[in-house]
Amino acid sequence: MTKYLFEKIVDLSHSLENDMPVYPGDTRTLLEPTSTIPKDGLNLTKVIMSSHAGTHVDSPSHFVEKGLTIDQIPARKFAGEAVVIDASSTPIGSAVNIDSLHLGTAYNKVEIGEDDFVLFYTGSSELWGNPIVEKKYTFLSEALVKKLVKNRVRAVGIDSFSVDSFDSITFPVHKELLSNGPFIIESLANPLKQFLGKRIFLICPPLKLASKDGAPCRCLAVPIIE
Repeated sequence: MTKYLFEKIVDLSHSLENDMPVYPGDTRTLLEPTSTIPKDGLNLTKVIMSSHAGTHVDSPSHFVEKGLTIDQIPARKFAGEAVVIDASSTPIGSAVNIDSLHLGTAYNKVEIGEDDFVLFYTGSSELWGNPIVEKKYTFLSEALVKKLVKNRVRAVGIDSFSVDSFDSITFPVHKELLSNGPFIIESLANPLKQFLGKRIFLICPPLKLASKDGAPCRCLAVPIIE
């Protein structure tokens, strides 16, 4: 019988903080105190950030005209079982190709089923904040995501800035996923590494930003015992 170990939840998200890494050219994150306990009797903070700051969810409307906005995705979609794929053998800055589904530890041990989350650990998260991966992070190939769309997965996640390469001007991976159902989770943190080749229960609700293209989320991994 499947058992979910909620008492051993692991956080897969980056902290939102000043001077945190952001996608090149995106809004810098600013957390500025507006009240403090010594001065005002309470703490309050003004927050300025991108809708894609840190670990975040891309909704279909990010690239699809009239696609679902982040608040229109049913809440139930943000919790479910996930498969973690080891794509760390892909050189940093290169595309994870379709072979990873056959050679990665997760595919050999756990079947990718319909409506699963599929999360890719590329190793880019080990270099979070390092200029090396600012524009040369690992991304996903179009052939790979076409296969996942065919398998009718719920969402695709990655531990780098984007599922598309920084040099892309057409964003084929985003468009393939977001126009066919799966939403996207980007900038997962490196604790994902401990679940390579395993199935987990994922909880990843984003902020409910009205009519927007995406939002930061808190991604939590619940270990599973079969």
